[in-house]
Amino acid sequence: SDAGAPVSVEIEQLEAMRAAARQADGLIQDLQDVSRIATGRLRVDAREVAIDAALRQTVELFDPTAEAADLELTVDVAPGLPHVLADVPRIQQVLSNLLVNAIKFTPPGGRVHVTAALDDAGAYVRVTVCDTGPGIAPEDVPRLFERYWQAPRLLRAGSGLGLFIAKGIIEAHGGTIDVQTTLGQGAAFTLSLPVA
Repeated sequence: SDAGAPVSVEIEQLEAMRAAARQADGLIQDLQDVSRIATGRLRVDAREVAIDAALRQTVELFDPTAEAADLELTVDVAPGLPHVLADVPRIQQVLSNLLVNAIKFTPPGGRVHVTAALDDAGAYVRVTVCDTGPGIAPEDVPRLFERYWQAPRLLRAGSGLGLFIAKGIIEAHGGTIDVQTTLGQGAAFTLSLPVA
């Protein structure tokens, strides 16, 4: 018999338990955020920050995931962007959610592209996560940011909380989040953050 096999099995079981614990902890955090948003108690610690570094740092975290999914992940930040008023960990939470969704639903060989640019009025920096995935049906778009809602064809894809939380976080910053999508041609989620 292989004396190493039981140890290997135990390590796999331990890793599975750790993954389950992380997932449960994430859901608990999400539910706490949902409660705060629903009762108007979500607070953000918005400070004057350069969004460029925070954006690139977040995208880089997803490089291995995108590579494993055979996707091209790119980022393009307009030069000379003004500082924004933002709670960086909260903005990274929103970006992470958008990137997870984009990577999850984009078929192999596709592309996820992140951009940041100043809006025409110079009042907001607009960050867009664009993918070449299946897009979203027009009838589903109005419900995307509702709590616990998922498109019928995407059942069991997640908790149905991510976009609701993202909207709550961005609105707490005095910004907006919206989506442009064409069924079969991908989706582009854009969040706007106020210039400092």
